Amino acid sequence: MSRPVGGDAVMRDQLRHLVEAARLPNVTLQILPFEVGAHAAMDGTFTILDFPDGDPAVVFTENAAGGLFLEKDDELRKYREVFDTIKAAALDPEDSIEMIEMLVEEPLWKSRRRASGST
Repeated sequence: MSRPVGGDAVMRDQLRHLVEAARLPNVTLQILPFEVGAHAAMDGTFTILDFPDGDPAVVFTENAAGGLFLEKDDELRKYREVFDTIKAAALDPEDSIEMIEMLVEEPLWKSRRRASGST
């Protein structure tokens, strides 16, 4: 939300879309504010895949070189702990929606441009 890609209108539309998605009954969206500082998930992105049919969960990690599926219990446990830690530090879902709605009106990419002296 702080690095504009596609221009102002595209960024605002994406933020509005996030608000719509966050209001769906099967979606939980939480923002981890910059003020939190360093956090447990800074190593890179990951997705925990749980399957309803009883298949074991896996973690998919991704970086610039590609992706990796992790299946060992200790790996899954570590990523669940990381997820729980960042979830606890994040804004709750309603506050996250409010923050996104605020960013539609006063986006970070505009305030950073002013702070850097660019127009």
